[in-house]
Amino acid sequence: MSSPSTTAPEPLFFYVGPEWYKGREPRFYDVSTLPWVKLLEESYPALRDEIEAVFAADAESFPANFTPYAYSEAGWRTVNLYSYFLRYPAACARFPTVDRVVRQIPGMCLAQIAVLEPHTRIKAHRGDCSALIRTHLGIRVPAGLPELGIRVGREERGWEEGRCFAIQIAHRHYAWNRTDQRRLVLVVDVIRPEYFDARYAIAGKALAAIAMKWCATKLPVLKKLPRPATRAVHAVLGAAFRVRLWVQRRLGL
Repeated sequence: MSSPSTTAPEPLFFYVGPEWYKGREPRFYDVSTLPWVKLLEESYPALRDEIEAVFAADAESFPANFTPYAYSEAGWRTVNLYSYFLRYPAACARFPTVDRVVRQIPGMCLAQIAVLEPHTRIKAHRGDCSALIRTHLGIRVPAGLPELGIRVGREERGWEEGRCFAIQIAHRHYAWNRTDQRRLVLVVDVIRPEYFDARYAIAGKALAAIAMKWCATKLPVLKKLPRPATRAVHAVLGAAFRVRLWVQRRLGL
């Protein structure tokens, strides 16, 4: 485990093409260096009770997580309250305790309830951006390794109820659940401190990367765009999403 890098910021990675992340950030972070972990773990009983209650009342309302291109994983289901600072009011209203807690975290840009169904293996993938730290808080964890876990690079970790671990999602990673029960976690992304002042520009570019993958999933020919065209589209969409985030802040949405 390592702390976030304290040296000069490296070039940011955005998942908009076939390139792999080659930066120096660790696979797993030392959570003792992350100030928001204490808040999440201390809030665990209230977070658990709310998440479990909503899930028990309407489990089928948790949609399949978006996965790009030809891959689909019905056993991976998520509800987003925030995604790169975009707020989803209906989801926040369903989870007011989660919303209240995560909004106390400076730089929080994503909050998500993630379900891994029994006998599900999520295909190896990489995240949209290297400028954040992804924290998992175990909510319902029916087993440990090797039956249930996540692998980032060559390192594996199991979840624990009420405890956090944190990863760099730009590294290739995957998860699995070989048990007969569901796994539930609260996922919270926080912008790394060295990028805090540029957080909305970074979020705009990350949202643009997601939008480009969504479009290429619908129209696979877009995957064959020349690299200069891909970069240009990414820049234009990033600026548009940055305006969208500014409007959200101005209107207090």
